[in-house]
Amino acid sequence: MKGRKEQDDRLAALGDLRQFLKLAERRGEVEIIRGADPNLEIGALCELSLEATYPPVLLFEEIKGADAKFRIVVNVRSSPILVGPLDLAAVEALRKSRKGEAPRRPIPPRQVDTGPVMENVKTGAEIDLGAFPAPVWHAGDGGPYIGTECLVITRDPEQDWVNVGTYRVQVQGPRALTVFIEPGKHGAIIRQKYWDRGEACPMVVCVGQAPVLGATARGAAPAGVDEFAVAGATLGRAIDVVPGPVTGLPIPAEAELVFEGHVPPRAEESVEEGPFGEWTGYYGATPRPEPVFRVEAAYHRDDAIIVGQPPALPTFAGRQTHLAGAAAIWDAIEAAGVPGVKGVWKMQGGGSRFINVIAIEQLFAGHAKMAGMVATACGPGAYMGRMTIVVDDDIDITNSAEVMWAMATRWDPKTQTDIFDGYWTGHIDPTLTPEKREAGDITNSRMVVYAVRPYHWKERFPKVNRVDRDYAEEVRAKWADKLSFLKR
Repeated sequence: MKGRKEQDDRLAALGDLRQFLKLAERRGEVEIIRGADPNLEIGALCELSLEATYPPVLLFEEIKGADAKFRIVVNVRSSPILVGPLDLAAVEALRKSRKGEAPRRPIPPRQVDTGPVMENVKTGAEIDLGAFPAPVWHAGDGGPYIGTECLVITRDPEQDWVNVGTYRVQVQGPRALTVFIEPGKHGAIIRQKYWDRGEACPMVVCVGQAPVLGATARGAAPAGVDEFAVAGATLGRAIDVVPGPVTGLPIPAEAELVFEGHVPPRAEESVEEGPFGEWTGYYGATPRPEPVFRVEAAYHRDDAIIVGQPPALPTFAGRQTHLAGAAAIWDAIEAAGVPGVKGVWKMQGGGSRFINVIAIEQLFAGHAKMAGMVATACGPGAYMGRMTIVVDDDIDITNSAEVMWAMATRWDPKTQTDIFDGYWTGHIDPTLTPEKREAGDITNSRMVVYAVRPYHWKERFPKVNRVDRDYAEEVRAKWADKLSFLKR
């Protein structure tokens, strides 16, 4: 019964931000911070919290200079309530939940007439974005960013499907935002379709929502897939949405704070966006004109909670590995027909994109190269990658030291390396040269490292001098009660 209760609590927390906060408080995982300054201090406290693998949920109240009824919460995404163990078994569980024997079928959102998000409605000149707390997260940021763990909602005008993505959102004035979207992302493709028709793009930006929506929006659902339906599948119930009065776009009924309006073409109205300290650990994207999101309506609860997830160096323990991203790459590799894949992981320090590690059981000559090239070019792995490392299946790919050991002892840089050019990257890529930026050439190169025993003589490769793992566990079990260093 305890396990069932825990699962019910977790689903309730996934589906409702306020239920999440109640559960996190009961578990002692919330730090309430009163009186913090949104100008740098909130961002500094967020970064300090990332020294822990599971950082505390920080709830900022009575924010300096802001209406006391508005709050900001961070570290929702990395809570153990939602994340669980950070290991390869968790990646496999994610895959099974999506494509196992009983895959979760998408559950389309349910349209309702109203919801808590409509407790307060402002339109036109009534709107003042300055009334909502928007931190300047880092000292080098170009201004306040209200959207870091947000939903940017658009509808494809040709195929009529709804995309929900997460892109950074900067406050530019009382009724103006900018939404920075990298080329090639679904939101940018949809937005361009409207512009090509000579129309402004209808858009909704939600900056406070259920954790399941934040998690789904940062994922890699294929084009044509409604992320609201994906989130519904995770919860086992439909997400309630209210049709936006201005655009008709679906607005989460339980949302905290939402902006609705249109984005005219870049040439019609633009303003300088950025810079912004990104997850790469750098200010990679130089400030440049971005199209203005004209806010025509704002909706919020009486005591709205803004969800933040400011980027930080990927070296912090609290910048957890991207389990869903690893699962998506694993799925894509197997879907391409690559056999013998034993695991996919994202190496610490590489953030959510830069370094992917693939473990395989080598079955034939060229197998490692097949796995490496597919992992590098597949949809979930293509954007802003840097390095793919293929290792044998005796390597614990969740242990960076073991991966580096495989590279140090099984990889010949001259004969076991491929380098490719012309891959999809982004403006935030710190290695993108000024010349390529100016030319609009948003591409980079990739390295694939085959840190495996060379297939044609792998049976003659020197043996590993490690105690057999099964035998080691037998010895641990025998002596664990007598030797404290053996206790886990």
